[in-house]
Amino acid sequence: MIKKIDHIAIVVKNADEAVKSYADMFGFQVIEKREGPGGEFVSVMMALGDIHVELFAPLKEGNAFAKYLEEKGGGLHHISFMTDDIVKELKNLKAQGKKLQNEEPIQLPNAKIAFIHPSAAENVLIELVQRG
Repeated sequence: MIKKIDHIAIVVKNADEAVKSYADMFGFQVIEKREGPGGEFVSVMMALGDIHVELFAPLKEGNAFAKYLEEKGGGLHHISFMTDDIVKELKNLKAQGKKLQNEEPIQLPNAKIAFIHPSAAENVLIELVQRG
């Protein structure tokens, strides 16, 4: 079952500048910063109370985030919904005939994630996340 919005992901040109902007404008604070596999991108998770925003900035040319910047100039990348049973959610969506980018969850250190193709959700990329 979907519990809440986990975070909103935004692609930016420069993570440090974006962090400063969100901190100055609204008071967001960095809670985690990490590099993606192979040093392809940097991810910065910021929080303001229970609101979470994840910033992605490409570190290398040609990756998905760099292409996103080239095509769209940055901005909203995806919305992440928290679930208590990601496998069940994926099965339900598949039974509805929805196009999935991941039919099985991807295991991260502290979470499982999967993406729903934008064509299934009014052209919005949706991430499902099960934490813990």
